[in-house]
Amino acid sequence: MKKRIKSILDIPEETQTIEFKRLRGDKVVGKIIQTIVALANTDGGHIVFGVDDPEKTKLKGLDRVFGIEENKDLFDSVFHEIKNIIPPVSNLKPDLIEVENKKTIALLRVPKAAESFYSINSQVWTRLHKSNKKLSPQEIVKLNYAKGFEKADKELVNVDFELLDTEHFDGWRKNRKIKDEGVKDILLQTGLARKDDEGLLRPTRAAVLLFAKFPNDLMETKCTVRIIQLKGTIEKFEETPNYLEKPKTIDGPVIDVIKNSHEYVLNILKSGLRIDSGFINEYKIPERTVKEAITNAVIHRDYHIKRDIEIRIFEDRVEVLSPGLFPYNITKTNIGFERADGERNHLLVKHLREFPEPPNLNLNEGVRAMRIGMDRQNLYPPIFFTYPSYEDSVKVVLLNEEQPDEWEKVKKYLKENRYINNKEAREIINITQSYKMSRLLKKWTIKGLLLKIESESKNPRYTRYKLPDIDEFEK
Repeated sequence: MKKRIKSILDIPEETQTIEFKRLRGDKVVGKIIQTIVALANTDGGHIVFGVDDPEKTKLKGLDRVFGIEENKDLFDSVFHEIKNIIPPVSNLKPDLIEVENKKTIALLRVPKAAESFYSINSQVWTRLHKSNKKLSPQEIVKLNYAKGFEKADKELVNVDFELLDTEHFDGWRKNRKIKDEGVKDILLQTGLARKDDEGLLRPTRAAVLLFAKFPNDLMETKCTVRIIQLKGTIEKFEETPNYLEKPKTIDGPVIDVIKNSHEYVLNILKSGLRIDSGFINEYKIPERTVKEAITNAVIHRDYHIKRDIEIRIFEDRVEVLSPGLFPYNITKTNIGFERADGERNHLLVKHLREFPEPPNLNLNEGVRAMRIGMDRQNLYPPIFFTYPSYEDSVKVVLLNEEQPDEWEKVKKYLKENRYINNKEAREIINITQSYKMSRLLKKWTIKGLLLKIESESKNPRYTRYKLPDIDEFEK
């Protein structure tokens, strides 16, 4: 128990998934309910009751613990007001932790919303880095699709059925051993077409994505992949962009987009990029890892957002930016470790599996394979960036750089101890000069491998670092 209390008090700041709340003030109950809604609508998280915010107090250690005893009436009011959240949030029961100074910390875990947004007083909130944000009606509509609450692949579109009677449709039909009874009837019977409010039979967006030759030209949404090769390690937004080649656009049915994007990107990586020194840059990123990153982007993206998937190839990395946030229970801390509770584009994925040679379509298995592949090549693991850094997208970065022994030692330490500072890192990897360690820590932070936590004094001596994909409350 002492170790658990220490781990709570060692957390140096509030984050997107953590908030500390003392029970005082007239408006504290309303703020706590707002935070519960915001956490649930983002990635879930924890509220620590009865402990001062570490960044807003000069108190240290157990002196920061005021406990729920500071005002039990307010504590009880929180769990009474929770009943007003719409829809009802289930299983919100605090874990009570007795502290040696006879105070009680209450730790409330808030699960991530999986089916719809939560609201309080007709307001919808999301969580930013350390604060809450009220969504406008327009933002709610947009994020409903981005989070997978609204299923864009199931929506009906105004596209002629004859444009879906293609070789891809024929191959899919034959593989399923479906008699040729006409494209309309077959799509209706398989859930890929429905009647609209006026009684007219329409294909779903999934049907157009699966079978049409040029789905991007038939619908208002965008569904192509843009591949951009860049000179150097930074994209320059100047009059003349630092493109090595004219960006390539991959169009067509989903299965062709996946296959052709694989081939185009892998051909570039096998050939290498010419760098300023005149040498050809060699890429060591495994083929399987690249394929999984592209496949996941295509099949799990939000097909409501009018934006293409973008693949950027730099000298030192490959980036895949996909419209849409992590759906269901998946977050940047558990992706590849926990199985997803569902698929954003279930209709699309279900029927894509029925093609003669379907790609691997399992998001979590794919991410796990990506990590294994990078590790076997002694490369840094895949890095994921998403909300709020990217408002409605997920970016995966594959670094073409071998991870040094120093990184392995620091990573191992962080998995066991959560945080590290310059002095501790130097002791672990046997570096005597502080400035050399600072360079390494800065490099790993810029790459997204570490998160930097600055002290209020901004003194580098008290700056700490942590892994971005570690849950502080994971037991």
